[in-house]
Amino acid sequence: MAVAALALAALAPALPAQAFRQKDFDAYVARGLQVLRTPGVSVAVVKDGRVLFAKGYGVRTLGDTARVDAHTLFQIASNTKAFTTTALALLADEGKLSWDDPVTKFLPGFQLYDPYVTREFTVRDLVTHRSGLGLGAGDLLWFHSTYNRAEIAYRIRFARPVSSFRSAYAYDNVLYIVAGEIFPAVAGQTWDDFVKSRARPRRSSRQVATLPPHTPSKMASCNPSRSIRWTTSRPPAGSRPT
Repeated sequence: MAVAALALAALAPALPAQAFRQKDFDAYVARGLQVLRTPGVSVAVVKDGRVLFAKGYGVRTLGDTARVDAHTLFQIASNTKAFTTTALALLADEGKLSWDDPVTKFLPGFQLYDPYVTREFTVRDLVTHRSGLGLGAGDLLWFHSTYNRAEIAYRIRFARPVSSFRSAYAYDNVLYIVAGEIFPAVAGQTWDDFVKSRARPRRSSRQVATLPPHTPSKMASCNPSRSIRWTTSRPPAGSRPT
């Protein structure tokens, strides 16, 4: 949805702020959805902390008639990595962990393919994409998977590295799931609850949901990654940090 909104803005010159005409804007968005082949989008304009305009366009799922509105939830995918690192930073600021603590200090059962890497692997390593694993290693453990987070964290030990430890960058999702498992051990809260109570964006507190286990009924269908959804209004809760 964010990508669609950004691309939408590039399709035509912005309307003059003093001459906003909703009918023209509605037609503009409709053209954008068609050009971008996007089923639906929610658009909001916020200025000085006030929502000036909020409206949904299109449908939540291709082939369905359920409409997108201003309260439809959209997945934000790997934007949740920023929430995970922010939440870890809060714990570090409080002295409850150090970025250079070994992961096994908090998760004694954590293991990677190489025993040396397991022993030396730190909280910092979980979130900096330098583990030695390949690009997207272990993604099939969570994508369209029924494994819970603990099972995913366990199974990553069977993934063989493709480079030496800390020598190369390779984007990773599963180790962020492992990072999420630190919160119950350190803060006594799930990743979901800690992020929603301590690291959520301002003005989003009334409308946030994490997946799984609970799928909000007013959610657009897109990438089924386990992620949280933030908007600026109201409804539910219950994700796997990705």
